[in-house]
Amino acid sequence: MKELASNIIKNIGSKENIKEMFHCVTRLRFYLKDKNKVNLDEIKKINGVIGAQYQTDQLQIIIGNKVQEVYDEITRQAGFIHDEKSVEKKEKFKVTGIFEILAGIFLPVIPALAGTGMLKGVIILLTTYCGVDAKSETMQVMNIASDCVFYFLPFLVAWSAAKKFSTNIPLAMALAGCLLYPTMTDGLAQKLYGISFLGLPVPFVKYAASSIPIILSVWALSYVYPFVEKCIPKVLRLVFTPMLVILIMAPATLIAFGPLANYISKGLAEIVKFLFDVSPILAGAVIGSTRPIVVLTGMHLSLGAIILQNIATYGYDTILPINTMGTLAIAGASFGTWYKAKNTANKSVAMSAGISGIIGITEPGIYGVLLKFKNSLIATMIAGGVAGAFVAFFKGHSSAYVNSSLLSLPVFAGPGLVYVCIGMAMSFTIAFVLVNIFGLSEEKNQMEADKNTEVQVKEGTKVALNKSNEIKIYSPMNGDLIEISKIEDKVFASGSMGKGIAINPIDGKVYAPFDGEITAAFPTKHAIGITSKDGVECLIHVGLDTVNLKGKYFDLKVEEKQSIKTGDLILEFDHDSITKEGYSLTTSVIITNSDDYLDVLPNELSGIIAKQEPLMTVLK
Repeated sequence: MKELASNIIKNIGSKENIKEMFHCVTRLRFYLKDKNKVNLDEIKKINGVIGAQYQTDQLQIIIGNKVQEVYDEITRQAGFIHDEKSVEKKEKFKVTGIFEILAGIFLPVIPALAGTGMLKGVIILLTTYCGVDAKSETMQVMNIASDCVFYFLPFLVAWSAAKKFSTNIPLAMALAGCLLYPTMTDGLAQKLYGISFLGLPVPFVKYAASSIPIILSVWALSYVYPFVEKCIPKVLRLVFTPMLVILIMAPATLIAFGPLANYISKGLAEIVKFLFDVSPILAGAVIGSTRPIVVLTGMHLSLGAIILQNIATYGYDTILPINTMGTLAIAGASFGTWYKAKNTANKSVAMSAGISGIIGITEPGIYGVLLKFKNSLIATMIAGGVAGAFVAFFKGHSSAYVNSSLLSLPVFAGPGLVYVCIGMAMSFTIAFVLVNIFGLSEEKNQMEADKNTEVQVKEGTKVALNKSNEIKIYSPMNGDLIEISKIEDKVFASGSMGKGIAINPIDGKVYAPFDGEITAAFPTKHAIGITSKDGVECLIHVGLDTVNLKGKYFDLKVEEKQSIKTGDLILEFDHDSITKEGYSLTTSVIITNSDDYLDVLPNELSGIIAKQEPLMTVLK
């Protein structure tokens, strides 16, 4: 072990080259001062090293089960080296990741938007249908409460975008203040063109309720700020860095980024309006039918920018009501699946998904029902398309941004409200009925699963699966199955740590996959090692690079040497918070002593799986 640690230190450029070092369940992780001093090829040749790679700026050396021992020895030889700042890497902007970036920015803001949006809907109902005086002082106060978030949206987006782009939050919000400064808003109200700065035009543009202008400006800030900071001596940074940054970014925001993004925003809104002008039925059918796919790909949150721009530009939005048709279709299909299903587990999952869909939480329905039963997905898309076309034709619209659900009715108040209500009923009912007409093919799915686990070939020998030579591993979570070779983690994907399968979880709970004992409970809490009574060693590794969180958002329910039973809750994690931090939650379930057995066979390589359903079979 001493020689292994010594060789690693030597080939990473000595201990003086280490900025930060820590480890996860399988690998050593280093942030280094100079990557050019690292001899990656030699590291891979070291006896005891499984592999080595760079993940962004982090050097990862794969050790395997003895990683703790190697880490301890390196610490003894090099000392404990830790630098909190070195692991806080700024997420760079990539065009290919624009939807993920927008989703990450809007997610923290949505609760405030949804809450005040619902309040706006209540005000409309009171003043339109209940005879309440819209000019009364009480209504004025309620209007302040309902409009404040929407009007000052650039401030909230600036805060969220600054966190997403890892830049200075106060300066990001200062840029939002520039966009909404009285000189800008008063000039716009007086219908003036603008002013000038050093001869360059500063147009008066409506930035209230906008999002894209401040997102683009904060993205630029994330590059300008560190550049300026590097140019300023440390003793002067406290005052001169923010002064120079705002001196650069304020004019740039008002002259370039703000107006440019405003044109982009208006262009997107005009494109949507054009589609509805050409054929509202076609637009409604497409948006309504593709709702499950849009949510599945994560694009539904990024579309919030277009919905908000529609409301800011026209005073209303036509996408949100159609999205609601898609949401109710998912709920209807889930309840239809519950009614039609014979399997108790399927019924339980479908009922839960249906209730969640009614209140606007669609992921359980999509992952737990639609992806498992294709007929339910088809029924959902047909129902969402038909109801979406209906609502679009009768000009259903939303006056505020809220979650798409049955609870969203107040924001649809207006001439089209009755048609939105009819559309909701249509969407839910059509999906429910079609599922029962099409059927679920539960028996066929079970027969195929049985057939897949009936025999398996290894090294030319056919092995019959029976109780005498098989060990069942049950799913530790609810989620979407992913073939292990297709995940981004090269170590697990290569099979060097053992055979297994991956799961994309839909919630934040991990359960014991068999009866056994906890043999490894890592301090970072993101991974657990379990050994069954039969000697099967299983590693459950939650997420990719989640070791960087150092236990944040994880709540370990067990400790080493603790006995566990199948289905015991062993770990909880904050699914949404970890996702917001930018980490993938793809969870690898690996049999680390696969070589001790004839084979390890996943029961299925794709589709939805629920906790305690058969996941893998280990052949003795």
